[in-house]
Amino acid sequence: MAYDSATVEYFCFAKARVQFLSGEDTPRAFLERGISSIEKREREVRAFVSLDLEAARVAADAATERWRAGRPLSLVDGLPFAVKDCYDVAGFPTRVNSALFDDAPPARADAAHVDALRRGGALFVGKTVTTELTMAAPGPTWNPWDLSRTPGGSSSGSAAAVAAHMVPLATGSQVRGSGLRPASICGIPALKPTFGALSRVGGFDPSPSLNHLVLLAGTLADIWDSANQIARVVGGDPGEAPWAPDDTLPAPRRPLRLARQYTVGWDKTDADSKAVFEGFLAKLAATGVEIVEPKDGPLFARYEDLTSRVLEFFFDLLLWEIRSPLIALAAAQPEAFSETMHRHIANAAKLTLADYVRALARRDELRAAHAALEGEVDGFITLAHIGPGQLGQPPLGTPWYNDASSAVGAPTINLPVLAVEGLPLGVQLMGFPGADAALMGQARWVLERFAPGTVGILSDNLV
Repeated sequence: MAYDSATVEYFCFAKARVQFLSGEDTPRAFLERGISSIEKREREVRAFVSLDLEAARVAADAATERWRAGRPLSLVDGLPFAVKDCYDVAGFPTRVNSALFDDAPPARADAAHVDALRRGGALFVGKTVTTELTMAAPGPTWNPWDLSRTPGGSSSGSAAAVAAHMVPLATGSQVRGSGLRPASICGIPALKPTFGALSRVGGFDPSPSLNHLVLLAGTLADIWDSANQIARVVGGDPGEAPWAPDDTLPAPRRPLRLARQYTVGWDKTDADSKAVFEGFLAKLAATGVEIVEPKDGPLFARYEDLTSRVLEFFFDLLLWEIRSPLIALAAAQPEAFSETMHRHIANAAKLTLADYVRALARRDELRAAHAALEGEVDGFITLAHIGPGQLGQPPLGTPWYNDASSAVGAPTINLPVLAVEGLPLGVQLMGFPGADAALMGQARWVLERFAPGTVGILSDNLV
């Protein structure tokens, strides 16, 4: 079946809540619909490394009783969710698709965000496939829209599980494009919040200064409710300003001015994808949204120049922060690493402290250029990937459009509004650090016009 943003519709827990109260639906029945999809599609999609379905059923029955009594724990009580296998879940090993952790014992405690969701009554369904150490060799997952294509990475299984109607929500992570890229390729919304706004404590963290918790879901409504639940219970990363909870998804707000970004990705994008994106920008302009080009002013030109050069420093940041343990482990267990990881480790070994300091200065320069545009534009728009998921190599997609938003640490959303060759292609919308709610309002406005089934029907003030 070809992807069509105008008609696509995934599971929406926010919509189901209304029926829980009326007795037309229950959390157990909602869960069973996802389990049915797992039973039908998991063998071919291969989104999960482990499942905990019987425990999820028991938890769903308890949630069902709470809704029947009109006393749910939270807006996510009964929400089935999956967790990327770089985060800890009590009772399950965290293996990160690496031979280093083949014999890892089960985690003794949940990662912070898992704990927060479960405290609100959400139902843990299973752990999803990621790439080797979230950065190298791919896992076995396939794209639900075309089983011959990549689902993207490294949040491969999380994106695929949502797109295959297995769960309404899955968690992921992003250092480069590990959350937004698979969301684009699999055709679902995903939010990378402001850096540090939602806690990523608990599990394997490949880059302390760049990594983000990512929420991938079928609808904006479920992303919003889940982010609020996490923020209320565990907040953000230590030392970082946390997400400000609000039960009501921001009202749709048309952005007045959006700065277009090309990055290094545009020259690597296929002609059909370029044409589809240009057509989308023209549709936005027809509604009154001004698309600002880099040539339209020195601040925009400078920012575009800096974003197109992120690769000059990004890997120095990433590799320096993990170099010491990886160099030691590669010497002790060389057979535990893929060829790709050995290349990364060799490059990390060449770095000096001066290289890292220079990279930090380059990142700060980019962030200052981004901040200088606040008040000039409402946000930034570009593609989320160079095209639909590739056949064959590269097996994970490419991060060229995503690097800058990760380096800046600004909130960014994948909007699944385009199709090329009958396959999904996302648009990346980025805001300003700390302005996550404003970005969600803009995203809602866009999706209500171009992919209405991915907004979700809200049931505010139920609890």
